[in-house]
Amino acid sequence: IKVNGVEISKERVVEFVERERCFFEPLHPSFFELTTALALKYFKEEKVDIAVIEVGLGGRLDCTNIITPILSIITNISYDHTQFLGSTLEEIAAEKAGIMKHNVPVLIGECSDKLRPVFQEKAREHGAKLYFAEDNRIIQDVCMTENMLRYDTKRYATLLGELIGTYQIKNTNTILNAVEILANSIEISENSVRNGVGNVSKLTGLLGRWQKIQEMPLVICDTGHNIGGWEYVSKQIKAQECRT
Repeated sequence: IKVNGVEISKERVVEFVERERCFFEPLHPSFFELTTALALKYFKEEKVDIAVIEVGLGGRLDCTNIITPILSIITNISYDHTQFLGSTLEEIAAEKAGIMKHNVPVLIGECSDKLRPVFQEKAREHGAKLYFAEDNRIIQDVCMTENMLRYDTKRYATLLGELIGTYQIKNTNTILNAVEILANSIEISENSVRNGVGNVSKLTGLLGRWQKIQEMPLVICDTGHNIGGWEYVSKQIKAQECRT
């Protein structure tokens, strides 16, 4: 929970728990439900202009689904939280699509052909304009160096990306598509895009995304909490093995 890159203070967390515990304790909320309530209250008190809210398990049953955003983004679909979302990718996609709101645009970052009809049907039901990032490849070419990804793009010429996991290529294309959609309602300068893509970790404190900790021996921190994530990570690990 951060505002302008600064994490919420421990004092504000303690204050929230002490003040609200009589309300929430009888409800037995999950940790994520409680921290979501804390985050939304904190953002209101801090009078933020724009809030980026990330889901937990995602979709129709997610506690973040109480908000009405200016843009919804579904990054990709993999087997995840199957006890809640379903046992097939189609069922999971339908549940994830539950974040769609009436007349709010929705962007799908990565999608197989068999899942497109699921999103298209849900978008029609909600009257939501649907975009697929893969249909608008803003990134034309990518060059990976030791310390950065260099993107050649349609609109920004060359962008330097601080995050160098190979999965970040599709993520960045999704982000640039999101910026294009958001530009219809809010002003986002080219300098902000460059600064954001080039300094993600510095600006947000993000850790553990193909982060090199040590050179000899080579130690890299990364994460993948579902099959789709680990498929990307494992390929990059194998590429490192080939280089050594």
